[in-house]
Amino acid sequence: MKIKRFTNSLITRLTLFGIFVVVSSAIVRYNILIDFLESDQSEVAATQQSTIASYLAQDIGYRIAERRQYLERLAEQLPGTVRADSQAMRIWLRERRDLQALFLQGLFYADRSGMIIADSPALPDHRAMSLIGSPDYARVLEGASVIGEPLQGPLWPKPVLPIMTPVQDAHGQVVGVLGGVTELDAPGFLEHLQQARLGPSGSFMLVSPTRRLVIAANDPVLVFTPLPAPGSDTLLDQALTGFRGNGVGRSANGGNEIKAMASVDGTSWFVIASLPLAAALPTVDRMRHLIARGSLIQAAAIFVIIGLAYLWFFRPLRRAADLADRMTRGEMPLSPLPVVRRDEVGHLTTAFNGLLARLKVHQSELQHQAHHDVLTGLPNRMMLAERMQQALARATLEKTGIALLYLDLDGFKPVNDAAGHKAGDLVLQEITRRLRRVARHGDTLARVGGDEFVLLAADLGTPLQDGARVLAEKCIRVVSEPVLLPQGEFSLGVSVGVALCDGRCDADTLLQVADRAMYAAKAQGRGCHVIAPQSLGCGHLNAPAGTAGTNHPAGSARS
Repeated sequence: MKIKRFTNSLITRLTLFGIFVVVSSAIVRYNILIDFLESDQSEVAATQQSTIASYLAQDIGYRIAERRQYLERLAEQLPGTVRADSQAMRIWLRERRDLQALFLQGLFYADRSGMIIADSPALPDHRAMSLIGSPDYARVLEGASVIGEPLQGPLWPKPVLPIMTPVQDAHGQVVGVLGGVTELDAPGFLEHLQQARLGPSGSFMLVSPTRRLVIAANDPVLVFTPLPAPGSDTLLDQALTGFRGNGVGRSANGGNEIKAMASVDGTSWFVIASLPLAAALPTVDRMRHLIARGSLIQAAAIFVIIGLAYLWFFRPLRRAADLADRMTRGEMPLSPLPVVRRDEVGHLTTAFNGLLARLKVHQSELQHQAHHDVLTGLPNRMMLAERMQQALARATLEKTGIALLYLDLDGFKPVNDAAGHKAGDLVLQEITRRLRRVARHGDTLARVGGDEFVLLAADLGTPLQDGARVLAEKCIRVVSEPVLLPQGEFSLGVSVGVALCDGRCDADTLLQVADRAMYAAKAQGRGCHVIAPQSLGCGHLNAPAGTAGTNHPAGSARS
């Protein structure tokens, strides 16, 4: 028995494997040396690229800030008398453009209505443009200087960068907008990035994450080209969501390359410095070839031994790990792993299977508790919110409507006061059973408070108000029936607030409108229902004119 346990022990097998490792020390040294060189040189190359990318980003940020600040100074210096005279404004703009060549492609002035009334150089099509529909223009009217996204079109065959700043009167009110346009390849603007070189195969790009566009690059072919589709380069996807730093990503031709990202101050843009991995690690490749040639025969024999040892020792463990990974990623359902050997690997697999079984049980319990009320078993507020979002989306898609009934029990507090909370719980459970009979297949009945329920109904047909009224009257009728308990007989009622929607309102507003309608029903004498009118606050309530807000006391309820 002891001999069998010894031979089945993973420690014994690892000991034997260690002997083989000692024999194959050459391959171990090879791996250690190569890993060290790759790690060391990759870190150095990444640090260098980060430094270069940061320098270029700071330079671009400085150039943009220089133009923004110059435009802001012009706005402060703009005389009030010039603003009212388009000819004088054009002359004033031309003089400032000639004085400082930061906006060679033009300066323009637009009044508060958004019409461009003067520009230099004069472009008739440019003056006919209106800025009123631009979100950047709206921000400028609020008093902020805005650096726009690069543009390219009939007015500017080459990509240009627009910058706008507000013009204020003596009282600080925005009376117009002063803007400037400069080409991206204008001298003294992005030339450092366009002329930068990082070895024969390195590249630099200025990227706009908002438009997923290459704004500028040291390769003219890449300018104003879209970025690769999401998922093509994980590191680039992270950079588009805010990551800044360095790492290994994918190049356009599918190879690996070291990339460094740095943000451009004052904008959402960032600079990418890229260098193919092979070009960044030339010493590693030479060392790898040298060691490989010197130990080719020895490595071949050791690889055979290691391969056999792997098949003998670790294939079951590897298979179990692969299955567990696939279950983690959701590629296959959670199921016990096969136990193929009775050693430490088999013991670990058995323990994992036991843990998996317990986790499945706890997961099911927790999921049910998270979405259901403990006392009644009904969906709670969390599940109701999910069902409401689904119902609203379906109503919008199918152009139908939904009804939300907010129910609050009348006379429930005296039950608790007279018979105790246990009797109150039994009453709530009985009311739940009755309301479930009223709810149709596909409706959602939820408990949202102590004695408050919500019935979400869809596919009621048209007009929605008639179907909602029938449901409300049924709820009132079944709740009004006496409740027989060991503690005695209890009579309750219910006040129902109804809100209707054609799918174009949000869930929170719909619930609030139904809640207010319920309080209106209580104010009308309880035991009745009120259908909320449109004026209660839901922008798309489907309540016909003349019927919204109609209430029906319990005594007049129809079956």
